[in-house]
Amino acid sequence: MEKQRSRRRFLRRTLPGTLGVSLLAGCSGSKGTDTTTSTDADSSKGTGTTTESESESGSEGAGGDTRTVTDAAGRDVTVPASVERVVGLGPGALRFITYLGATDRVVGVERLETKNEKRPFRPYVLAHPELQERPSVGSRKSPDPELLLERDPDLVVRAYASAKKADGLQSKLDTPVVSINPGDLNDALRPDFYDSLRLVGEVLNEKQRADELVSYTKETISDLKGRTEGVSTPPKTYVGYLGRGKHGLLYTQPEYPPFSFVGTNNVAGDVTDGLKKKKGAPRVTIDAEQLIKWDPEYVFVDLGTESYDDLSKSKYESIAAVEEGNVFGVFPTRDYSINFGTALADAYAVGTACFPDGFGDVDPAKKADAIYERFVGKSVYDEAAAAYGDGFGRMNGGQ
Repeated sequence: MEKQRSRRRFLRRTLPGTLGVSLLAGCSGSKGTDTTTSTDADSSKGTGTTTESESESGSEGAGGDTRTVTDAAGRDVTVPASVERVVGLGPGALRFITYLGATDRVVGVERLETKNEKRPFRPYVLAHPELQERPSVGSRKSPDPELLLERDPDLVVRAYASAKKADGLQSKLDTPVVSINPGDLNDALRPDFYDSLRLVGEVLNEKQRADELVSYTKETISDLKGRTEGVSTPPKTYVGYLGRGKHGLLYTQPEYPPFSFVGTNNVAGDVTDGLKKKKGAPRVTIDAEQLIKWDPEYVFVDLGTESYDDLSKSKYESIAAVEEGNVFGVFPTRDYSINFGTALADAYAVGTACFPDGFGDVDPAKKADAIYERFVGKSVYDEAAAAYGDGFGRMNGGQ
């Protein structure tokens, strides 16, 4: 990589007044255009297929070797044999680098990953607060090429980048850019999650770690499903997908993995109209009258919201879950893409609330810590509960 780094240093030394202007001009048309979504077709891409080749100069990578991987955008990307400096861009990229245990190689982060009172709660940041101290490389929608060059990465991992966008950034930086599709834990997008783990594991030389995390995820889902196999009439459940911000009680997710994993009857599960299909499983805003008609027995509240005032409205008093005090808090499965470990931890919290017999041996907080330990390298349940102002368990009157 020394040849590549020397070239970039030469550019910065000889073009201090023009480099930033020219690169930024080249990126001006790409702001806010990260709209590539995962599809079933994508699930076969980005599996980390590699070949080794000798670079012409013999100076790139360990022993002059490079590797070629096929990324989620279907691009063949030549990457160095050894990646010591990496930057993650886009929803979930830094999360995957963290999952693969490579936080010590992160040399720059997007601005939202730095200290920001509005977004301090992602488990990988709670586990690795030092990431907030890394230099910024610009905004999430428009990373700054000049700042990226200053960080001198060996590799950029970019989430949800189209081939055109990834090629454009790679050309500007003269640095390999690998696109991933983080996916989700619902049935349709779970293959993308596994493929992305394996691809990032491949380029960071953490294949064993990636395979172990895929296996752990599959084993955890199997354990969850096995605990309720004999239940003939599952309870009706609803999640107020309040998420980060002001979405409200009526914002929900028909394919909510924690419900699917333990086999509850998600009352919104058959909703198909008005779905917001962006990144991850689709979400939708429903009518209040519909929620009342569904009359769920258990309501779960995503604790990432700013206010739970909806739960105190008199019109919801007749809902069985509200009337009987079966309103429970769960951590946000989404915050800058999917918190995969949180989705699994939430499933144990849901199971404990809805199926006390099947989950009688589970302490959901301790189970969450075990899951976070596997995903982000540290038990952070208490930190997450403190950040959100509440943890798993019943909520008092929705307040």
